[in-house]
Amino acid sequence: MKKILILEDNLTTAEHLKALINEIDIKALIFAYDRVADGYQCVMENDIDLFIVDIILDTKRPGDSSGLNFIDRIRKIDRYAFAPVIFITSLEDSRLYTYEELHCYRFFEKPFDSEELKAEIRHCLKFFDVRHEKKKMYFRKEGVVVSLLQEEIVYVESHRHYAQIYLKNGEEIKIPYLTLRRFLLEADSGNFIRCCRSMVINLDYVDNIDFSNRIISLNKGREKADIGIRFKKRLKELVKG
Repeated sequence: MKKILILEDNLTTAEHLKALINEIDIKALIFAYDRVADGYQCVMENDIDLFIVDIILDTKRPGDSSGLNFIDRIRKIDRYAFAPVIFITSLEDSRLYTYEELHCYRFFEKPFDSEELKAEIRHCLKFFDVRHEKKKMYFRKEGVVVSLLQEEIVYVESHRHYAQIYLKNGEEIKIPYLTLRRFLLEADSGNFIRCCRSMVINLDYVDNIDFSNRIISLNKGREKADIGIRFKKRLKELVKG
């Protein structure tokens, strides 16, 4: 599942960008914010594949360049050092800086051509498969190292002294002394999220979420997961994007 962050203070423009992305990939998870603080929180909690950022996010502040500062900061995070960035802005004199210092992929001046922008977004998202290709996780079990493809993990259930990992093919693997916290740290992927105190799910395998009854359908309806009250709000935010 591709994850895209839009940082744009103009609601109309943000909705237009979301519509363009949905034309390219209806399954893409889109996070759209108009505040830098929300953007920072998003990039730390998720593995973003593409950034679409307006340079001016506070039109009431003279000389505002919040978008540039935002990208400058995330470039210092290892996993975002080379993530594709598209700037959309009315500024003309920032082009040189964005290319040379922040290594942005493309710079679009407002008003932009929707079809041209859509083509560039499509091109940027091609990097998704490369970045997420066959990422493996390693666990120790009875003196043996177990290697699992991250993309094959549907969910992980925590028990008192072990964790049960459920795979796409129906196989279950018991890993002693594995906590959900440790699993999430080692996965380092926004695809995995806790849905309750004792379970982490892979968003790629979510078929349906019933918030009223607090039930998640996974892996083509073969698996079910409960939504904990503490985790319901966060899950709604992710799905809403």
